[in-house]
Amino acid sequence: MTRVPSLRQPTSFFDVFTVTVSTIVIVATVLTIWHGTFVRLEMGIFTAIVFGWVLWAITRILFRSTPESTR
Repeated sequence: MTRVPSLRQPTSFFDVFTVTVSTIVIVATVLTIWHGTFVRLEMGIFTAIVFGWVLWAITRILFRSTPESTR
């Protein structure tokens, strides 16, 4: 059974990978349909926000896994 990725409490690579792939698909679709400069700026900001979330999620996952590996 597949679980839905968690945005608030990411726990695995599956969460980060799914959000990243979804973002790539959304940005590619929007940029294929609309070609304006404003849309490109919005997609750039959206991508930057997702990139920040990915960094935060990876840091959080690694921080949680460190105490578990030292036990």
